[in-house]
Amino acid sequence: MPEKCSLIARLLVVSSLVLGACSQMTALPKPAQPQATEIIQTVEVPGQPAVVVATPMPASTKEFKSKDPTTFVGLIFYEPDSLDPALDYETTGGGVLQNIYESLVFYNREKPGEFIPMLATEVPTQDNGGISADGKTYIFKIRPGVKFHTGDPLTPSDVAYSFQRGILQGGTNSPQWLLTEPFFGGGIDDISLLVDPKGSLQDDQAKLKAADPARLKTACQKVQQAIQADDVTGTVTMHLAQPWGPFIPTLAQTWGSVMDKKWVAENGGWDGSCDTWQNTYAIKVEEDPFHEKTNGTGPFKLDHWITGEEILLARNEDYWRTAPLYPGAPTGPARLQTVLLKNVADQSLQNEILQAGDADWASVLPDDYAPLEPLVGEQCQYNNERQAFYPCASTSHPDAPLRVWKGSPSISRSALFFNQKINTQDGNNHYIGSGQLDGEGIPPDFFSDLHVRKAFSYCLDMDTFIKDVLTGEAVPAAGIPLPGMPGWDPNGPKYSFDLGKCAEEFKAANLKSPDGKSLWETGFSFRWTFPAKISPIQTYAEILASNLSAVNPKFHIELQGVPFPVYLSDQQAGILPVFNASWQEDIHDPHNWYAPFLTGSFGRNMNLPDDLTRQLQDLVNQGVAEKVPSRRAEIYNRLNQLVYDQVLLIMGPVQSERNYTQRWVQGFYRNPIEGFLYFYDLWKD
Repeated sequence: MPEKCSLIARLLVVSSLVLGACSQMTALPKPAQPQATEIIQTVEVPGQPAVVVATPMPASTKEFKSKDPTTFVGLIFYEPDSLDPALDYETTGGGVLQNIYESLVFYNREKPGEFIPMLATEVPTQDNGGISADGKTYIFKIRPGVKFHTGDPLTPSDVAYSFQRGILQGGTNSPQWLLTEPFFGGGIDDISLLVDPKGSLQDDQAKLKAADPARLKTACQKVQQAIQADDVTGTVTMHLAQPWGPFIPTLAQTWGSVMDKKWVAENGGWDGSCDTWQNTYAIKVEEDPFHEKTNGTGPFKLDHWITGEEILLARNEDYWRTAPLYPGAPTGPARLQTVLLKNVADQSLQNEILQAGDADWASVLPDDYAPLEPLVGEQCQYNNERQAFYPCASTSHPDAPLRVWKGSPSISRSALFFNQKINTQDGNNHYIGSGQLDGEGIPPDFFSDLHVRKAFSYCLDMDTFIKDVLTGEAVPAAGIPLPGMPGWDPNGPKYSFDLGKCAEEFKAANLKSPDGKSLWETGFSFRWTFPAKISPIQTYAEILASNLSAVNPKFHIELQGVPFPVYLSDQQAGILPVFNASWQEDIHDPHNWYAPFLTGSFGRNMNLPDDLTRQLQDLVNQGVAEKVPSRRAEIYNRLNQLVYDQVLLIMGPVQSERNYTQRWVQGFYRNPIEGFLYFYDLWKD
């Protein structure tokens, strides 16, 4: 399984876009109208009972109109890694791609677990004959009359080819593991494993090219047999290796995007032959011909991408949609003409741009909430029961220009991972000091000691982190997945902040110094690095480091911020003693949490013992194959207990998110699993 993206990157992969003007569409609902709220005061007069006075808060009489209603401007922190939907695996790129390309099924507005047909005419079920009784065969009826941006008609062959191309392009830093596993079985997370099950070829194009030609061809043929098109009947049939509960959700994301087979081949991509697929396996971003070149069926086209400055999307004037995909959905070309994504990495500058009315949307980190409060004239609170924002109300600044959307559930979570077998790089690992338990460093197996891992868990004050850093807008972890999923158990086992128990566990550690002294007597020192300029992660590390030194002054951690690419590279190289990483779910299903955290890239970076890895993989496989929610919960609760007993990681809290828009933005909704916003539904007054 690939390295998707660290929590930090995910939190900062805040993107915005721009849309434009009128066209045919059915009426879309506006946000709930602001309501006058009340300021409650208690008036005390000496010698008399206190009187509670409710003063109505005035609603704004100001009219909020955009200077340019045809263009939607968003502010992004990061640029896409790639605009190849088979390769890109981060939020900014996903947000761009979901507006250019389309998938067989898509999300039902705000609901991350409900789906509507898009390039398919219906969502397959067993009732409509689209899913076989054994749950291993899916038949998709492909929508006729759809055209790519070049004018080529969409065919079932294009659909089948797109999935085949993605799987065969593979690479463990791509999202293709999400498709390879259901087609070929749990744990088969890269196409190279069909050529060499031992994994010696993973991510190595040169080695793969040198492999037995017969095995290469057989692997490709297995992919083509698993995904078959019939242009006569207008269908695509997919054969899975095992029942896979979250298969439909897996297809809704951008790696399920459909590309034009002829256009891809003409522009230097895979030609569809089983004799050539190895030439594009694990392709690097800089070598991919589709890094900055797109041709989808979606409501927007890529106009240009100026690296480091902006991405401009232009309306697809020939967009195919003639009937709404859900009640109230638009049809025809988008109302917005253009979407402009401006690369502005400085949050204070983003705030200035918002205040000036020169941007329409931003998603903001907790550290930057306070400066925006005086600019917020309306507040819309997320209602969990309705799964929507309701209602919107005036704030104490009724004439302020912004509208804040609060409380929507985040699908990103972080965790602190322990590396149980640190890569010493032949003695050149500067993160572990002397490399020994001598007070000047730590040995490579420092975190293989269970007592050490328990001690770190007891020394982390998560409540303070939630209160002071996340402004209280988060809940503590209760398992690895998100609230409401099988495996989320508020009554399950967990560690809580306790400096006394922290000290006890350190004293019980089995580690010894070269001269036979205990860990408690000797102390330790190592370097904890994190992505620079990401203050929540830095504060998280500072809290833990401070508590450790309070327990024993001989416990020393040096904190260091580094550029994110350096951080990610060192994490993947296995040289970090501990690492903070985060995950934004790909699909709204517990498998997409347990697999990456325990058996995928994060699990591999922890360098766990082989027998423990096998236990974890077996339970993860059982969980994804089980259809009954209560039985899945039982399996995942067993995983939770194993993670607790072995202290494999420290799960971070579940944070809610905020979005800020200008008050002239209409049609806004937030589906957290989408890259950022689906611009087709938006317009501006």
